[in-house]
Amino acid sequence: MTSSTFPATATVTGALLGTAVERGDRHALVDLAGGAVYTYQRLAASVTRAAAGLVKRGMKAGQVSGVYVHTVPAQIVALLSVIAAGGVALPVSVSSGIAEMAALFTHHDVRLLFTTPDLVEAASEAADASRVRQIVTFGPTPDTVDFDELLDMGETPRPQTAPATEPAVAMADGVLTHREFLAGVRTLDRTADLVASDVVLVAWPLDGGCDIPVLVSLALMRGATVVAVPGITRPQLRSIVHDFGITLAALVDEDRKVITRL
Repeated sequence: MTSSTFPATATVTGALLGTAVERGDRHALVDLAGGAVYTYQRLAASVTRAAAGLVKRGMKAGQVSGVYVHTVPAQIVALLSVIAAGGVALPVSVSSGIAEMAALFTHHDVRLLFTTPDLVEAASEAADASRVRQIVTFGPTPDTVDFDELLDMGETPRPQTAPATEPAVAMADGVLTHREFLAGVRTLDRTADLVASDVVLVAWPLDGGCDIPVLVSLALMRGATVVAVPGITRPQLRSIVHDFGITLAALVDEDRKVITRL
């Protein structure tokens, strides 16, 4: 399935992971900042089991969950897990202040928040100032739910994913349905010309928008590999391109986000 052929009724997780198991041990997400590596098979299994765990812990259809993390793989895994559980994912900028986050969480009635150990202090403060009641971390942290605990809760069937016309991703200024999010992927597909053999370097900052989720979604649909290291400098780029065989780079150039084929 490619981004140009998935049907109008497709959901985000269906479009992204529909052929993931077939791709097996091919690398899907490589995190140069934290060292996490997800093969396509591991990605699909993690999302499916985490979604089941979220439902067991009380997630309801349409519930908005925050994603405040410092790595691209953590963002994508959390986002897909929430959506696969029938919820709505809210990416949050790593540069957000406590008051800004609390207001955003209150506006969207967020009750559950994904974060990483280095951000848990700020996440907890924002949770205390809003209606967030559960924090899930990618790594053991006191007074939070470890993401691995969601995976260990069993492979119970997750609920039917929401129709394509239902919300999938929330932002500060509104929400995107499954159909609208995938339309953004189609739009990028017309210019990025991304193929399965590509190795895509993502160096854009995690700013709370949909630019990274849309780009990574296109890469996953194509069966490409994403290597993520937000904030990389130009001098660092050369060695990473050489070491990982990067063919496409998403960089910030003079305050502009650009995608460059190498």
